[in-house]
Amino acid sequence: MLINEFLSDIEKSCSHIALLCVKHILNKVYKDIDTVNDQKLKELFSNYNNYNKYLNDYAGTIYNKHSSSVNNVYIEMCKFLDIDIDNQYTLEHVIIKLEKQEPAVILNLLDDDIKMMTIENFEEKLNSILSSKYYNNNKSQFQSRVDKLSKNLSLVKKALQL
Repeated sequence: MLINEFLSDIEKSCSHIALLCVKHILNKVYKDIDTVNDQKLKELFSNYNNYNKYLNDYAGTIYNKHSSSVNNVYIEMCKFLDIDIDNQYTLEHVIIKLEKQEPAVILNLLDDDIKMMTIENFEEKLNSILSSKYYNNNKSQFQSRVDKLSKNLSLVKKALQL
């Protein structure tokens, strides 16, 4: 597919910020290339981490100028490309974020309100993983990591007597 055709389709179907973000990503990934395989485009724009990676320097424009977010652009592009948002990349992203929140980190938070909000957020994200279609169809791949996250949450709650 010609990149210009792809951008034209996005311009007709998506928000202005989605178009700007896609141009920004394509500029970083496919400099001086006019055509890209449709499957490669779909792979590029289905990978949630690519948005964080390639739009990192574009955050001011996304958040401030357009009152949007990387997540909003991702969702819009998934709809445009007919990609299920409940996929390997989004699941992996949430799991990695939760794995960084080890029990010691949560327990060492000084502000009790922030500690409780962190625990509630952790629990919500864990529940969203457990109800994820992709997770439930690929449990063997993620089960041990999700079990560890669940144990970490239980440990924190037990330590705080919740």
